[in-house]
Amino acid sequence: MIKLEAGVMNVNQRLVTAEDIVKFQWPSNPTISPDGKLVVYEKTVVREKEDDYDTQLYLTDIRGTKSRVLTNAGSRNLAPAWSPDSRAIAFLSNRENGVQAWLLPLDGGEAVRLTRFRHGISSLFWSPDRQYIYGLVPVHTKTKNVEVFAWDKTTGEIDEQIARENKAWMAGPKRYDQPYYKLDGAGMHQDLTRQLVAIHVETGEWKQLTKEPYDISDPTISPDGTSIAFTANRDEPLIFGGQILHVPTAGGEVETLYSNQDARVPAYSPDGNQIAFLGNEEHCQLFVMDCAGGNVRLLSDEYPFSLEDYSFTDMYHLRYPLRPHWSRDGEWVYALSTREGKNEIIRFSREQNAASPEVVAGGQRTIFHFSYDGQDSLVIACSTPNHPGQIAFIDQTGEELRLDDCSDELMQELIVSWPEEFTYTSVDDWQIQGFLLKPAQFTLGKKYPVLLDIHGGPHSMFSFAYFHQMQLFAAQGFAVLYLNPRGSSGFGKEFSEAVHGDYGGKDHLDLLNGLAEALRRYDFLDESRVAVNGISYGGFMVNWLLTKTDRFFAAISEGCISNWISMYGTSDICPTFVDREFLGKTDLETLWRHSPLAYVDKVKTPLLLMHAEQDLRCPMEQAEQFFAHLKRQGNEVELLQMPDSSHGLLQIGKPSLRKARLQAMVEFVTARLPQG
Repeated sequence: MIKLEAGVMNVNQRLVTAEDIVKFQWPSNPTISPDGKLVVYEKTVVREKEDDYDTQLYLTDIRGTKSRVLTNAGSRNLAPAWSPDSRAIAFLSNRENGVQAWLLPLDGGEAVRLTRFRHGISSLFWSPDRQYIYGLVPVHTKTKNVEVFAWDKTTGEIDEQIARENKAWMAGPKRYDQPYYKLDGAGMHQDLTRQLVAIHVETGEWKQLTKEPYDISDPTISPDGTSIAFTANRDEPLIFGGQILHVPTAGGEVETLYSNQDARVPAYSPDGNQIAFLGNEEHCQLFVMDCAGGNVRLLSDEYPFSLEDYSFTDMYHLRYPLRPHWSRDGEWVYALSTREGKNEIIRFSREQNAASPEVVAGGQRTIFHFSYDGQDSLVIACSTPNHPGQIAFIDQTGEELRLDDCSDELMQELIVSWPEEFTYTSVDDWQIQGFLLKPAQFTLGKKYPVLLDIHGGPHSMFSFAYFHQMQLFAAQGFAVLYLNPRGSSGFGKEFSEAVHGDYGGKDHLDLLNGLAEALRRYDFLDESRVAVNGISYGGFMVNWLLTKTDRFFAAISEGCISNWISMYGTSDICPTFVDREFLGKTDLETLWRHSPLAYVDKVKTPLLLMHAEQDLRCPMEQAEQFFAHLKRQGNEVELLQMPDSSHGLLQIGKPSLRKARLQAMVEFVTARLPQG
């Protein structure tokens, strides 16, 4: 495993600052060419003047000896898709006419725009014969027809039309008869559904394949090119997974292959006879079924941990739904897992219970994307506690080669800490995982203040990943304690679901027990100087802890939940999310009993409530309610509203606001830090 040396400093190194958040280079989405010789990946950097991000495509050979930039126009060049002959790449770009499909030949020449769809396009993939590129295009639910920009309009005229239409829609009234009418980070739904289209590569002519009343997601084509499988939900809006359906590429009726509403990312076997897919939202598992539906088998039954990436970090990684990968002989299926603070690539036999699952790539790191050529080669995007993102090639012997140099120069300049992992016994004798990040300039014999950090989710996981916020507090002389209490992902189904119906119960005891264990285990921690912060579920837990104890000298609650009753009716993923998390017991009495606001009179700790103004996941009113009651009863409390930001501010917010957020956190805590 590639790993920068931890704890090695030189005279030219310096401490981490909040301003460093704009200096990272984030790689993502490495994809191996079908011939196994090349890798294309995305690289994202900050544009400080524009206060946004720039993503371009990079190409390297599989051994990392030759590398070049593929794109330089537009600010978002994403989701590259290799042609079957490895000679061209289709990709999405916003360089003109909104987000359109572009084609780049690798033997020379400029990228050519393939589409002019009025509402853009996404999810590109090729036909096996290279004649067509398919994608998803939003259409109005009433007309159900794809719309295109007129060919006689200039790019400037189209850009003006897009801006004018968007402004008119934002300013106009919006009327809904469905329960899920908004999405955090995207805003209010525009009465559009994503439908399949086929685009002829040579002529640019297109054909609409579906006109369904629901959104289509995760499309993939059969090896013979005759059928496209996808996920959707015919019965209700797609929130947490859906059914698997398919449609002939020649056109025809949509048929259901898998009727349970918990599936995603289907993938055909090389012979086209089977489809692998992921199912279940919280404890994700791997399934295989016949290509015509039926004969569903659970391949990961003997694997106790969750599939997919549930790691929690503040780094900007462009994450994509990770489809299972088949070996070319069709005997094995590869999937990404979340296990005990790490992400690993696991190989499963296609025959149920025929062989034990096998780790093919792991280590003390998080893997957030991978591509497999079906034979001997893997390419991964990964992060370690002292590096935000790397692209690496792994051969059949396990040897790894670095393919990029993202953020290397910056990381060599910074003093960063490597966490110490530990386990402790909590309620019911459950073993809980914890991490401690020492102060960046740790000295034996000194006592250090502690910051207890609580992750969101709750079905996510602190891991062996770089976390800039934590390194910033370590640079300020804090020891950062972060734990994976029950409810976290990566520790099995029972562990993940243990929080159901018990928010603020044994989960909060896991956190307090972890703090007590750390104070007992590490004699350099100052038990009289402990602060706490958390975001989303972590914000809920900060609020909850403050109603139970006054042992913290300061607290930060970000993107929080304070009132489950109003959360039930205002969040973009509710009522489904609360129904699931509370086991269907969503009467007012139960929701209020689990709400921190019900016990707000017991709060004594100085508190900073930070909240994004456009947060649709945990809406702004959650912080406002807690703030109003605390202020009314005379508490020391501040409310920091972040404009033009969603619940994803931590990872994908405007760079200036991400920097301001970090500065505000450090200022609030250090200003109240008791003398040691």
